[in-house]
Amino acid sequence: MKLGVFFLGLGLMAFAGETVFAAGGGGSAPSTGPTSNLQLAMSLYAGGIALGKVDMTAKFSGGKYHVVSNLETSGVVNVFWQSEIQATSSGKLDGKLFQPELYDSFYTGHTEKHQEVALTYENGYPARLYANPPYPVRGFEVKPEEKKGTFDPLSAMIYIVSGVGASGSPCNVATPIFDGRRRYSVTMTKVKDVEIKLDNGLYKGPGVQCEIVYKQISGYSPRVLKDANFPKIYAWMATFPAGGGRSLNIPLRVWAKSPYGIVAAVATSLKINEASPR
Repeated sequence: MKLGVFFLGLGLMAFAGETVFAAGGGGSAPSTGPTSNLQLAMSLYAGGIALGKVDMTAKFSGGKYHVVSNLETSGVVNVFWQSEIQATSSGKLDGKLFQPELYDSFYTGHTEKHQEVALTYENGYPARLYANPPYPVRGFEVKPEEKKGTFDPLSAMIYIVSGVGASGSPCNVATPIFDGRRRYSVTMTKVKDVEIKLDNGLYKGPGVQCEIVYKQISGYSPRVLKDANFPKIYAWMATFPAGGGRSLNIPLRVWAKSPYGIVAAVATSLKINEASPR
């Protein structure tokens, strides 16, 4: 469904994609050290019409991260793409080391369609995949070497937010992603410094504008690859201190032109360590 692809391309790979989505599950062992917490909620729109909401809660403790996300569509979009998505992911985050350990997922679609997916990592490699019901990949499999060094969709969002992979700007970061079925990448580059002012009053201050490129790599049918035509996607990002020597790069508005009008995700609530940053 192309609307789902737009959400993914908008940088919400933790929350929406094309086929494989996410649900609750276990996490990493407890880690000692400085702890930071993030709570972020966003509303989704197309052509000014509300499509749903998405939220993410993340905890950074010592050299570990654990994140939970939820997405729920609403309004007219439910006629053709009703979805409820829950996801958890956990792994190691220590300095420049970033390594997913477990991605656990559950998706409920239109007509009560369900898909459960989990990825277990060993030394940074998605070594085990669980899917219920199983899905066919024969004819367009992802090669083992293409999975090396990849992140699950939710860890990819943490990779961006944590800044661990950024080079000189919150925008300059590339995320290699494998969602259990498909291999793609989301690459961000800086366009310019901006003064951000959200209409809802959540934030007013300095930030950067990023351009986002979503690229399909493998695991797709030849027809899907041939028909892929993604618009330019942009994001406003702002950086906030999070304690313990950490700072977090938060997407406050992400948007693209599409056949549905402007598709956008706008931050409606943001708390870092239980406080609303200014």
